[in-house]
Amino acid sequence: MNKIFITCPECQQQLSFNEVPGYQNMVVECPKCHFKANASVYQSGPQSRGAQGADEMPTQLVIPPTSTIDIGQIRVKSTNEVQWLREGTNIIGRRAKSGDADIKISNDMTMSRRHLRIDVVKKEKGYEHRLVEIGSTNIIKLNGVPIQREDILRLKFGDILTLGKTDIIFESNDEEATKLY
Repeated sequence: MNKIFITCPECQQQLSFNEVPGYQNMVVECPKCHFKANASVYQSGPQSRGAQGADEMPTQLVIPPTSTIDIGQIRVKSTNEVQWLREGTNIIGRRAKSGDADIKISNDMTMSRRHLRIDVVKKEKGYEHRLVEIGSTNIIKLNGVPIQREDILRLKFGDILTLGKTDIIFESNDEEATKLY
């Protein structure tokens, strides 16, 4: 069995795991910074080989917890990087060392480090998702239409958010709901 070597794009942690069929489409969670994305999003190559401690720190293939099945997720359209939302407040922004967003999704310099907020509110039947404009430096588009400062809008699965030059898709993380036929 071959060994796969990858580097976390978030914290540069070097990781390795045994190759399994279809590993490129499996979600990998970095054990150091907890960045989650398809294995294909992670950097791979010779710079990861022979890294000290790589064999002792295998990646963790993760499945969303059952309690978040209908909470939703966001997916970066260009890379298929997936981040699960959690109940409550989710600040989304650009991946940067000085950023404090809950979900860091891109190195797009036209995206703010704190670009928007998605509030996940438990209702009697399921969850309501609210897009909240938080005064970021850069514009937010919802399905191609710019939103106004301090807008609070209800999201629905399938909505496309444009943050800087990055499109993200808001979708269900219920496997049956998102299955392609």
